[in-house]
Amino acid sequence: MSKVILVAVVSGFLVGMLLIPKLDFGQAFLDVSGDLIIISICILLFFVGFEIGKDDTVIDRVRKVGFRIFLFPIAAILGTYVFAAIGSVFLPISAREAAAASGGFGWYSFAPNILMAHSVTLSAICFVHNVMRELLGIVLIPIVAQRIGYLESTTLPGVCVGDVCLPILERSASSDVTIYAVVMGLSMSLAVPLVGVIAGI
Repeated sequence: MSKVILVAVVSGFLVGMLLIPKLDFGQAFLDVSGDLIIISICILLFFVGFEIGKDDTVIDRVRKVGFRIFLFPIAAILGTYVFAAIGSVFLPISAREAAAASGGFGWYSFAPNILMAHSVTLSAICFVHNVMRELLGIVLIPIVAQRIGYLESTTLPGVCVGDVCLPILERSASSDVTIYAVVMGLSMSLAVPLVGVIAGI
């Protein structure tokens, strides 16, 4: 599954870089591509919601786990900030900027726009970082889920673990991971706007 996804991503990258700009309708396609992505994600989310809704044990599982279900996302969010700050030792940016750049949690279409008001360079770093997080998450989820643990694998791709990556996670682990993935994705999505606060905007 991960190989198919990787091939699709690379193919899309090459088509977008080499083919689309040369076509007469290339710019028109680029203009509507964002809307197509949103429509596709909405369709995907519908079926994800359908899968969750038809499972009558979801609410029982949330009640069973209780507040503890939010401890793992909180730890993942704080861990991202801490290790980004540590990584700044090897980068030409401050610990605060590194934490802000990593705080997009894979939401590369939102976080970089927030940081644009602070620095174009930091916005670019944020974009690249979050694209890499999502792509590496897509590739590594099956490996981590099988060799380390399914809970750990939910932290890899960031916000998309609750939508785009959910089918991959379900295939690699089990349906039991669904509620953890949705909570992880929602928690990280709510934390993304903090990048502006961290950067001091």
